[in-house]
Amino acid sequence: MFSTAFPQLHDQGYQQGNRKFRHFTFSRLYSSGMKRHSDKLNLYNPLKFSMSFLLDPMPNIVIKHLIRNRTMRIANEEFTIKDASAFSEPFTGNEEEVEFDFQTLSPIVAHRDIEKNGKPFRHYFTPFDPEFFELIRDNLKRKYASIYKKEVPSEMDCFIVPINVDPKKSLAIVKYRNFIIKGHSGRFHYKGSGKLAQIAYHTGFGSNNPQGFGMVDFYNCKVN
Repeated sequence: MFSTAFPQLHDQGYQQGNRKFRHFTFSRLYSSGMKRHSDKLNLYNPLKFSMSFLLDPMPNIVIKHLIRNRTMRIANEEFTIKDASAFSEPFTGNEEEVEFDFQTLSPIVAHRDIEKNGKPFRHYFTPFDPEFFELIRDNLKRKYASIYKKEVPSEMDCFIVPINVDPKKSLAIVKYRNFIIKGHSGRFHYKGSGKLAQIAYHTGFGSNNPQGFGMVDFYNCKVN
């Protein structure tokens, strides 16, 4: 889609230190008649999913594609688009402090690259590790710095806690281009900067957002 219309943004993204951010994410695929058989999905009803973008021109590229082509390719299959809706953002980003609950639409990934037995190793954290939320918060601040080309003001912060996370069902293990990615689903609570909340709404929480991780729905939103 926008990979051909705007390849520099899609492929290179926004640099912050040694990290690159593309500032978009998307949800899992949902269908009331979807059943998994081994590595295949059988679909019997319309398929739904959500996408979110923070920066132009990506939203316009996607919208124009949907209007003009009315088709979308997922893996090796082509689907006809029956309906598309846009949603308004819950915050302007100018609020000093906001508060809300959020439910994952795709698993949140929090990891740290370490050395284990003399070899590089990627350690994934769970919502039951305090570092899970520290990594999510630090990730939002790095995204802010990549967008605005300056460090996050010291007073801009946020705190995230789990509300309803099932330790037996929250884990999702996904194979992506021969790599294993581990993420967690559930319901969480956020309190803090409105600007960081706006970034999270559009780009997702945690890492691996362009691979379809960290997209969420906001609930019970209020400005403090």
